[in-house]
Amino acid sequence: MEVALNLDPVSPIALYRQIYDGLRGGIVGGRFEAGTKLPASRALASSLGVSRITVTECYERLVSEGYLETRRGSGTFVCSSLPETDMYASGVTVEIDPQVESYPPVRLSRYGGIIDAPIRPPNPPEMLRLDSHGPDVTAFPRKLWTRLWVRRMQEDPPKLLQYTQEFNGSTELRTAVAHYLRMSRAVVCDPNQIIITSGSQQALYLAARIFLDQSDCVAMEAPGYRFAGRIFDSQGANILPIPVDRNGMQVSQLKKHRDKAVKLVYVTPSHQYPRGVSLSIARRMDLLAWARQAGALILEDDYDSEYRYNERPLPSIQGMVPDAPVLYVGTFSKLLFPTLRLGYLVVPRAFQDVFTGGKLLCDLQSSSIDQRILTDFLTEGHLEPYVRKMRIIYRNRRALLVESLQKHFGRRVTVYGDHAGMHFLADFQIDLSEEEAFGRALAAGVRLERVYWPACSAVERAGHVQFVFAFAALSENQLILAAERVAGAFLS
Repeated sequence: MEVALNLDPVSPIALYRQIYDGLRGGIVGGRFEAGTKLPASRALASSLGVSRITVTECYERLVSEGYLETRRGSGTFVCSSLPETDMYASGVTVEIDPQVESYPPVRLSRYGGIIDAPIRPPNPPEMLRLDSHGPDVTAFPRKLWTRLWVRRMQEDPPKLLQYTQEFNGSTELRTAVAHYLRMSRAVVCDPNQIIITSGSQQALYLAARIFLDQSDCVAMEAPGYRFAGRIFDSQGANILPIPVDRNGMQVSQLKKHRDKAVKLVYVTPSHQYPRGVSLSIARRMDLLAWARQAGALILEDDYDSEYRYNERPLPSIQGMVPDAPVLYVGTFSKLLFPTLRLGYLVVPRAFQDVFTGGKLLCDLQSSSIDQRILTDFLTEGHLEPYVRKMRIIYRNRRALLVESLQKHFGRRVTVYGDHAGMHFLADFQIDLSEEEAFGRALAAGVRLERVYWPACSAVERAGHVQFVFAFAALSENQLILAAERVAGAFLS
C-alpha cells in the first residue's frame, strides 16, 4: 500500500523530519490504525522519491519511540499501544387500436426537457475508440474474481440475493474503503461518512441533486468533464467556467465572482480533466480558504489518481485540513472494470443522512454481491499488486502513443499534462477546424473525443485543434494504428 505524504523539497525543514512528522502525525491522529502494516522502507522510499536511508532512519526512530514495531519476516506495523494514547482518534398485454385518434403529447418536465437529446448510435466494432475511458479489462484477474465470487455465494446465497437495509453500502466495504483512502490518499473519514454509489457518475448526480436548485451557481474547470457539466445543466444550475493553467484551476479567477453565490466548485485536482495537470498545493489551500469564507462545498473528483508515473501519490484536498468542506468522489469502475458499478462518495458528517436518503430514492442499493467481492479484493491485498501491474502497462502505452504521434506530426503536436492517468490532451497545429478534423478521423476509423468547454467558454487558437486521447483500453498495436490513421486523416 502506498502512503501519501505532503513533502516540500524547498522547505527549510529536512525531508527526514517531514517524513517522520507525517508518519507520526498519521499514527497519533488515527490515519494509520493499530496493527496497520506500513510499506517496506525500499518501497516507501521509491514512492516518495527519497533515499532508502532516509526512510530507514525514520522507521528506526519511530520504533525506538514506541510508535512502530517490527515483526521478523512480516514487516513493520503500527503498535497497538502508543506512548500518548489520548492524542489519537479512536475508530469508530393490452391491445391498442391503431385507428384510435391521437392524444395530446405528454409534456416533459423541466428536467426532461434539459436532457432530451439524441444518444449517439453504437460504434462499429472495428472503430478504434480513443474516446473510451475504460481500463484494459483483458488484464484484469478474472479467475481470482471468480474464485472470490464462488466463495461468497457458498457462504449465504439467500442473504446476498435479498434486499439490504444498508442503503449507503455494506459496513464491510465502507470500512475497507475508509482504510484504503486513509492510507493511499490521506482522506480523513470514518466508514459512516462513505456512501457506496453506482460509480462516480451517480456520486456526482447525487451531489448536484441534493445541493443545486434552478439558477444556483456551480463553478467548474474550463475545459472540464463533459458529463459533470451535463449533470449540473440538468439541475438548471448556472455554470461558471474557471480557466485552467499548468497549476490547475485558477482560484484567483474564481474569487472574482464575488457577486455570485457559488454553492459547489467541481474540481479534478489530482489529474485535471482533460488537461492532465495537478492542482498545486498553494491553490488547494487557497481553494479551501475561499470555500470556508464563501460557504461553498468543493466537489473533489479523484477519478484516476492511482495511476501516476514516476511521481509520488498526491494527497487529497479533503484531508488537508480538519473538517474540510469537501465532497470526495472516487470509483472502482474505472480502476478495475466498467461493469463493476461501484464508486464512493465521502461526505462531511452533517450530510450523511441526506446522502443516504438520496441513494435510497435513486436506486435503493448497489449490488450486494459485488460489494462483498470487492471487500474481499481490498482486504486480502489484491488491489495493490494489480494497480502496480497496470501502472506499468498504462505508462508504457502512454509513452508509445505520444511517441507515435510525434513520429507523424513532429513539432506540430503538443501533449499536455503530467505523466499520469489514462488519457492526455493533444494539440495539433493543422489547417482544419475541429469539426473537419473530427470527421476525417471518424472516416478513417478512429473516434476522438472533443474538448468540452462549459458555458461557451472555449478558447480557440487559429490553426490549432485539440482532442482528448484515452489510451488505456487499447493494445499497443491498436495505438500505433490509431496514430497512423489520425496522421493520415489530418495531414492528407
